[in-house]
Amino acid sequence: MAHPLIRTPARQDHARCLRLAAWYRRQLSAGDASMRDRHAWAIGQARKLRNRFPHRLSGK
Repeated sequence: MAHPLIRTPARQDHARCLRLAAWYRRQLSAGDASMRDRHAWAIGQARKLRNRFPHRLSGK
């Protein structure tokens, strides 16, 4: 098992999707409705990665 502090590509992609989703969510809350689809995409990608690589993203 890899050391938990060593970032795998799956962890990096998952973290990137969550950061994007957070940024899109802030834009939505500021009134930019055009970010709704982008936010949904980023959340969807993060969920897909979590489902595909649960052992790498669980933090165990």
